[in-house]
Amino acid sequence: MKKIFKFMVNFFACVMLALTATSFAACEDIKKMEITVQLYNYSDSVFYEEKDVKITVDLYRHLAPKTVDYFTELADSGFYNGAVFYKISDRSSQINVGDFKFDGETLSQNLLPDGKTPSEIYGEFEKNGTTGSNLQNVKGSIGMWHSWYASSGSNTYKTSSDARNSGKGTFYIPTSSISSYDGYFCVFATIDTSIAANATALSALSSVFESSARYSSYVVFFTGEYDENKPQENYGLTFNAVSESEFDRGYSSDEETYNGEKIFVAEGDQLVDYNRKTVYVPNVQNGSVAAVIKSVKIK
Repeated sequence: MKKIFKFMVNFFACVMLALTATSFAACEDIKKMEITVQLYNYSDSVFYEEKDVKITVDLYRHLAPKTVDYFTELADSGFYNGAVFYKISDRSSQINVGDFKFDGETLSQNLLPDGKTPSEIYGEFEKNGTTGSNLQNVKGSIGMWHSWYASSGSNTYKTSSDARNSGKGTFYIPTSSISSYDGYFCVFATIDTSIAANATALSALSSVFESSARYSSYVVFFTGEYDENKPQENYGLTFNAVSESEFDRGYSSDEETYNGEKIFVAEGDQLVDYNRKTVYVPNVQNGSVAAVIKSVKIK
């Protein structure tokens, strides 16, 4: 009888241990994140209360462990605090955030405290040999942005080209389905749009870019010589960002220069993210920029 009793005690102890381990693993699999944002309400001409637009996000570590750990480390370091939401002019179906800050007058590059950019991250998605994260690029998803290499013999590029491990902390939020991204980018998190604050925040973000009167166009470009041995120092290039009107006054299309200085254009295995591009940055409203991350908290 004692042996049976002892067996039962040990059996239930093992069961409880297994349940505890499973529960712990489940907590590790899906992390919760809160993004506190500053968003302008154009309908009422005031900023939203923080609680009404606080974005709650599920991070899927079991699908993309390296990406979630990388993102968590950057968030905990405060890297995203003050980052401005923006759009790239030729990518109308997404909003990006992470690599720029904006004080209302100057668009600057978001850097780590040591003055460097984040390290590059392995791309955890199907076309890069990882089958864990194959979530679709739809409204409410969050993906890690990466660059491309320039196509051989031209300055064009496409999603089937290489450079899939070039993500550097910038993430994107689709405003509508981008099926062409599926399998080519790591979707590592989702925003539950049934939560009122999430839905309001996504709607508010989209509204910033509904009218050109609500944002300003900036040209981001790099100058200097590309050094493949300096990935955290813009590959040896110098960051520049000026308003589109100012850029037009100093730009020479024949020589691809700005005020006489050569503008970098990627070739071969150089990353096209360093090519010249136009971005839309939210304007100042009531003394503050209309769409900015204030803080990110991992739970």
